[in-house]
Amino acid sequence: MNDEIEFFDEVPQPPEQVKFIEIGVRVYPDGRRVRLNIKVTPFLERPNMEFLITNAEGQEVASMSVVESMDHTFEMTAHLRGPQPSGRYTLRGELFYGEDSSAPRKVFETYFEVVPD
Repeated sequence: MNDEIEFFDEVPQPPEQVKFIEIGVRVYPDGRRVRLNIKVTPFLERPNMEFLITNAEGQEVASMSVVESMDHTFEMTAHLRGPQPSGRYTLRGELFYGEDSSAPRKVFETYFEVVPD
């Protein structure tokens, strides 16, 4: 029997304290898929998230939604629409609680490049 008690550094937070910690982006070799590594503050209540990827012209090429996330770290794969992707892209993530929540949406934005073969 193990009598040790485990302590966690990451204490779950209330909605107003939850935010994106990191969004990592890795383009797959085919240039059409992008892996997103998402990390948010550990939470007491499950948040919603929306992700939008736009090309250099500002056109939407991918979008994803997460409803009441179960985990504070996870991975997703986005598929870029349109002709063979290339150039600079913008990934915008928004974290929120319900549509009528008084807490503002938390936004995280990053950029990545797709280099054609």
